[in-house]
Amino acid sequence: MITRITTLPQLEALQNSTMIYAVITALVALLLAFLISLMIKYQGGLDKSYITRRIWFIVVGVSSCAGFYLYNDLVVKGQIVNAGFKSMFVQTNVTCVGIILGVYAILGILIMFVFRNSKFGSILGKGKE
Repeated sequence: MITRITTLPQLEALQNSTMIYAVITALVALLLAFLISLMIKYQGGLDKSYITRRIWFIVVGVSSCAGFYLYNDLVVKGQIVNAGFKSMFVQTNVTCVGIILGVYAILGILIMFVFRNSKFGSILGKGKE
């Protein structure tokens, strides 16, 4: 149960914890994308499985952002009493979506380059044969 937000220190604490949850959400989404990429099998011959992995990478990233935003907008924002505080939290929510996308994309692409010859690294395209 989320406590009602009535004071500025409560709002600031909520904003800080929301940003921390955004980073955690991005890391969990990245782990989920990694596990999904491991489950997709290589195809023989002209292997196009990297396209399926790429689609899943995008779907997981977009759905994690959308889920985080909707939860905060529909559930958490309703617990804020003051209209001015609500508008401040909306800006925090948009910032958190940017944090999720940034961490997910940058860290994901970095891991793909490090493990270039793995299934997760094949999301960038076919590796050298």
